[in-house]
Amino acid sequence: MKLITDRGWAWTPAQWELMLVLGPGWGAFDESGLVGTAMTTPYPEMQAISGVLVASRAGRRGIGTRLMSHVSGAGPSTLYATDMGEPLYARLGFHPVGATTDYHGVFRGNASGVSREATPADAEALAALDHEVSGFTRPELWRWLLDPATPHTVRMTDSGVVATRPNPEGITIGPLIAPSSAEACRLVSDVATGRVRVDTGDADVGAYLLEQGFEKRTGGCTLMVRGADDVPGDRSRYFAPASLALG
Repeated sequence: MKLITDRGWAWTPAQWELMLVLGPGWGAFDESGLVGTAMTTPYPEMQAISGVLVASRAGRRGIGTRLMSHVSGAGPSTLYATDMGEPLYARLGFHPVGATTDYHGVFRGNASGVSREATPADAEALAALDHEVSGFTRPELWRWLLDPATPHTVRMTDSGVVATRPNPEGITIGPLIAPSSAEACRLVSDVATGRVRVDTGDADVGAYLLEQGFEKRTGGCTLMVRGADDVPGDRSRYFAPASLALG
C-alpha cells in the first residue's frame, strides 16, 4: 500500500487480497525493502498481468522490465496498460487490441429494476456466461464475488450480469456483461449508487454515462496481448472488465 500511495493508484487492501487469492504475486527488493511488484492471474486460455508497480525512488533502474520479463515468459499474456506503461509493454512484444475510457460520477438516473441479486447458487451459471463472453475460465473469481463475506454486489438477468467492488472514492463497476449496450446501461442503473467508476470501451455506454452526469477522465487504458492475436471470448458483450487487473 505504500507503493500504491507513492504512485497514486486506487488499489485497496481488498484488491491485493483478491489478486493473491487468484494467482501469484512477485516482488522486487533492495536494501530499503519492497521496490516493485507484479501480479499474474493464470487462466487456462492466457494469463492476465497486473500490479506492475515500481517505487518512484527506484525508477529508471530497469526494475519494471525485469519484473515483466519474469512474469510474461510462458504462454499468451494480456494486460491493461496505462500511457506510462504502454511503451515498456510494446518493447516486450505486446500489441494493442482494445482500449477503455475511465468515467467517474454520481449517477442521477433511476434504477431500471431489470436485474435481481445474484447468490452463491448462481456461481456456476455466471462463470459459464463469463467464460463465453470474456473467454476466461475463472470459477474461483465468481465464488469470491458471490461470497457474502466479501464487499461485492452482484446482480444478474437471464443474459447479463453486473458486479461492483469498493474503491477509495466509492464503487467500481465490473464485470459488466450484457447482450446489448442498452441492456448494459440498464444494468448499470441498478447498481450505480454513490460515487461510481466505470471503465468501458463502448461508445454507447460512455454516452449514457455522460448523460447521467459522469465525466470522462483523461488517459484510460490500452488492452494489450502478447503470444496471441487477440483476447478470447465474445467481447461484443463485455462492456466493462472484471477489473483492469483481471481482464
